[in-house]
Amino acid sequence: MLRITVRRVALAIPILFGVSIIVFLLMNVLPGSPEAGLVGEDASAEERERIRDSLGLNDPLPIRYGSWLLGALQGDLGFSTQRQREVSDLLIQAWGNTAILATVSAIFGLSVGLWLGYVAGTRRGKLVDKFVSVISLAGLSIPSFFLAIVLLAVFAGGLKMFPSGGATFDDGIGTALSSLVLPVFSGALVTLAMTARVTRASIVDVYSADFVETLRAKGLNEFEVRMHILRNAISPVLTTSGVQIGALLGGSVLVETIFRWPGMGLLIFNAISARDLQVVQGATLLIAVTFVIINLLVDLLQAALDPRVRGALT
Repeated sequence: MLRITVRRVALAIPILFGVSIIVFLLMNVLPGSPEAGLVGEDASAEERERIRDSLGLNDPLPIRYGSWLLGALQGDLGFSTQRQREVSDLLIQAWGNTAILATVSAIFGLSVGLWLGYVAGTRRGKLVDKFVSVISLAGLSIPSFFLAIVLLAVFAGGLKMFPSGGATFDDGIGTALSSLVLPVFSGALVTLAMTARVTRASIVDVYSADFVETLRAKGLNEFEVRMHILRNAISPVLTTSGVQIGALLGGSVLVETIFRWPGMGLLIFNAISARDLQVVQGATLLIAVTFVIINLLVDLLQAALDPRVRGALT
């Protein structure tokens, strides 16, 4: 297992390096300039040039990338001229709020989706299987932002059952939990639907394997047989779960904006609106790094649980 861990970490390092290059280049081809927030619209060309020199924006691109990467490795992602704060401070606060929302959404979506997929897979062709299939199809078909708008209009605006969002745990645990209900359901529906479909397909596939009848012939009861089936079917579920968790941690820009949840999505939306490229660059890098790390952890978890995966990675 240690050998697998070292190999996967070694593979993740060049991926993260490539991600940093792509993020840096993308931010440098976008219209706008970091010095725009430091000077007025009527600033002279000489003043703008002086600001660019002080920020190192006139240096060659490789030198600028090296300086930025060295700073990023030390936790320095630049300074937000719009917010007048360090980008790392903004990201820490926003990422913490997104982590709370993503964790609750992941627990809800994965647990309910796993249960629904298991029930449907073990009762193939029955009414409950068709019901789960309809739910899964609807969850994958309805855009999360549309569902968020509908839930906001009905349960927050019409019925007044839940607040419209924007609260954190700093406002009290009761207010925060009630504010989480609508954004969690909006963001977790796709995760729930995807997990249910993959779980059902994997359960059905494993159920038809020869070893299932062998287990029954050895005298194992139905519960023990189903535990073996679930263990053999969990690998593809973990793969898709890693992707879904990474997407949730990356932050759904539209869902967080609709519910005014102060996470990464809302931070990126506001930064793009204000042309605050330093924040956009830092947030994009943090999301990419988070996604890579989540998938690395999922690969290691798969290897720990499934000997077949462990053999393929060695």
